[in-house]
Amino acid sequence: MKYPKSTYKGILTGLTFLLAISWTGCTKNFEERNTSPTGLETLDATDLKSLFPTALYNGWNIAFQTGQNLTAGMYSQYFNCTQVAFGSHRYVINQQWMASTWTGLYVSTMPAMVNIIDNSKDLPTMNAIARIWKVYILNRYTDYFGPIPYSQIGKFKEGEGVAYDSQKDIYFDFFKELTEASKLLKDNMAKPSFGDKDLIFKGDNAKWLKFANTLRLRLALRISGVEPAKAKMEAEAAYADGVMLSPSDDAFMTASAATRNYLNYISAWNEFRMSANMESLLVGYKDPRLPLFFSPAKADGKYRGGRSGMIPSEQTVGFNTYDYTSDLGPRFNPSLMNSNPLIVMVSAEAYFLRAEGAMNGWNMGGTAKDLYEKGIETSMHTWGISDALVISTYINGTSLPIAPAPENGWNTPPLTDIPVKFSSIPEKQREQIGTQKWLAIYPSDMEAWAEMRRTGYPKMYPLIHSDNDDMPKDQMIRRIVFTNKDREANSKAVTAAIALLGPGGDKVSTRLWWDVKP
Repeated sequence: MKYPKSTYKGILTGLTFLLAISWTGCTKNFEERNTSPTGLETLDATDLKSLFPTALYNGWNIAFQTGQNLTAGMYSQYFNCTQVAFGSHRYVINQQWMASTWTGLYVSTMPAMVNIIDNSKDLPTMNAIARIWKVYILNRYTDYFGPIPYSQIGKFKEGEGVAYDSQKDIYFDFFKELTEASKLLKDNMAKPSFGDKDLIFKGDNAKWLKFANTLRLRLALRISGVEPAKAKMEAEAAYADGVMLSPSDDAFMTASAATRNYLNYISAWNEFRMSANMESLLVGYKDPRLPLFFSPAKADGKYRGGRSGMIPSEQTVGFNTYDYTSDLGPRFNPSLMNSNPLIVMVSAEAYFLRAEGAMNGWNMGGTAKDLYEKGIETSMHTWGISDALVISTYINGTSLPIAPAPENGWNTPPLTDIPVKFSSIPEKQREQIGTQKWLAIYPSDMEAWAEMRRTGYPKMYPLIHSDNDDMPKDQMIRRIVFTNKDREANSKAVTAAIALLGPGGDKVSTRLWWDVKP
């Protein structure tokens, strides 16, 4: 992508000061390093528009294969790993992968974000949308690591480095940012924003407002166990201000040769297949989304998932191999990587969040049952399933999850004992809401893993093996440890950040601030 000359200089300036955050170790002459020799101090609207696709796509695509698919994709148990060279599905933390993730966030993404936000004070809709997207991006990574550099990005201190913020402080600032950005949008709705440079909503400010409120609702539920009063206030305010309601509100990012869908791109690499969790639920429920999510196994035409945590000698035997397990559905064929839109957030999620909020006694505009059922219906519509009888049959279904194919050698039981039809038992209702939300937001693995940690739903199969001494095979990994790269270049700040994690320290077993459910 070719940028205007002034924008290119802005990118270089941003890259310079953000590179100094964590990993160059260059601590001297910081002011000189971050002063543009051109004297350029501001970017105009055209420059900022040209930066926005970078912020959008890089924010979604950060180290996708290793930093998302092979980590959160495995931890959320959407997929099981079939590549014998990788150990992330056995809770091994690959520091090289995490360094790429860290660099992707702070070098490839945040320079564009910071430049847009800092230079759009007189462009209210652009400023608001950039701040909303900043929250979306950084939320995903504080939910990986816990404390991260946030308020001090670009504020290097001699001898101190760049400080990390506590996750509580980050979340509270998220709510402030979303509240202020939403008001900016509402007060300036008729003013243009990013136009065709907006790869998600094509400059539709009203849709960005719904996106912001749905993101605010998501974050409110995230903190509901640790800050219930704050969560209630934020959730009710988000709902009252207007959340996503139908597939026309869905947030999909346009795919192209410059912004290819990386899930499509890597699907030909034979690194992952459908999980046993998916098999148990989708086959057991006779879910009409099954042939859209996954494809029948090449060898025998059956839908078959695999268990997480196998060692190489198990991955390469019989029904655990590539040809006997289900690959992604037709939509994710590599030939469609330049046309299949990237899933950012779907409107069905808002209904499941509201359903859970209603169970908490919050004003969510409906009963938990009605909102749960509407969430399922909306998800079906998003995936192109419109037959009312098919949808109604699924919503009222009483079939249960199945025991995954015994031929894979593990004698795996059904994942759980809940049907789709809404239960009369409150905790079963919460499990149903969490399970159907997990299905509805597929393949958004980073969000799925966060919500599984928060709610405990859907239930998970224990790993066959864990290769991490801090995480037993029958428990879910709780976070990703800090990167060695930043530990070396920003050591004092990382040491302080470890203290923010509490007595558990920098381990994969340490729960994040909001992760409090027993």
